[in-house]
Amino acid sequence: MDTIPGEAKALRFEEVCYGKPVRTQNGPLHESALYGVNSVTPGVDNPLRYIPANFLGNANLTSSMIDPAFAGRGALIVKAVDEGLAIMRMRYRAEAGEGEGGRQFLLSRTLLLPDVQYWHEIPPGLFSWCEQGLVAQAFVFDQPSSPEMRPVELPAFQARDVNWFDNLSQHRQIQLGSAFQAIARRVGWTVSKVVAEEEKQRPAALIAADLDVISSLPRKFPLRHGNSDQFILNLGLDPQLTPGAVSYFPGHRGSAIEAPDLHALRIAIISSEENHPAEPGVNHTSGTSDSLDRRIGSEPIPLKWLS
Repeated sequence: MDTIPGEAKALRFEEVCYGKPVRTQNGPLHESALYGVNSVTPGVDNPLRYIPANFLGNANLTSSMIDPAFAGRGALIVKAVDEGLAIMRMRYRAEAGEGEGGRQFLLSRTLLLPDVQYWHEIPPGLFSWCEQGLVAQAFVFDQPSSPEMRPVELPAFQARDVNWFDNLSQHRQIQLGSAFQAIARRVGWTVSKVVAEEEKQRPAALIAADLDVISSLPRKFPLRHGNSDQFILNLGLDPQLTPGAVSYFPGHRGSAIEAPDLHALRIAIISSEENHPAEPGVNHTSGTSDSLDRRIGSEPIPLKWLS
């Protein structure tokens, strides 16, 4: 799936909704409510893969695993799988009704974007749209259980140039470079909220925007290593459940990526103006090069500001 920054794009997702059925959208549970897959579009072969416990590696989930700051909208988890890119919004909702107290149940909505295997194939602006626009509502019991795929129009994404990068604060450059390096090396990284506070933006929105920038770069870099599923992004869920993801969990201080290579990122942004995906380097003769064919740590930067 080749995408062009600067153009709005209409997408069609497969979809899986999980939870317990309710009487009305904001009302209490239906009398015979049981956990299960409530609705699934026809193109999903194995919907059980996209229920939260399975999606998160057979985790025994509790509401405390979602940070209180994300309790209302829910956590957002993005994962690369065999079929493409899977995006889950999950949250807990009161059985008595939306916004009520008492016992809660887990619900989720998962979108599947088929045939996306490389970073440059991710539609520009997708991460920001998911962070802002993807919601999970309880399933009303008399609604269709096999809905048609619904189109979603992503707003136009404006490609970033090197002048934009050069004018970022040092902290923002480091955060963007750290995300770039964490993705390149497929290592987990929990983002600090320091940068967002400095930029006067919501941390989740800022992180999603960073990943949009990375997906707009012309690097033909695979989302997964071999056939293993790969967590990409986690906003609001305990980072221990999503190894390898770029994560934000307000209850954690954040972690540091050692010496992010800002020069390599700057060069990638310059080359993005040509909009031609480049193959990653393969002739690595030293353990100090990563899969983006660049030297790790060539531009050491202290990260004391994270502490």
